Amino acid sequence: MTKSELQDLKGMLTASGCLPSYQEDLIDDAIYSVQHGSEYRARQALTTMMRNYQNEGNSEAARLVDRVL
Repeated sequence: MTKSELQDLKGMLTASGCLPSYQEDLIDDAIYSVQHGSEYRARQALTTMMRNYQNEGNSEAARLVDRVL
């Protein structure tokens, strides 16, 4: 997982209209974590994002997040 992969994911989710502020906070946390050497924390944030999308019934967005994981 790289910073550019996460930024690409953020761009795709934004373009599709599937990035509410609470999800945006999680992906921003993941980007910050990867930049500062904590891939574990980034994975936690993305896992939470994926579960949120699954709980909302947004399987396409969940799949996008899962591909980066």
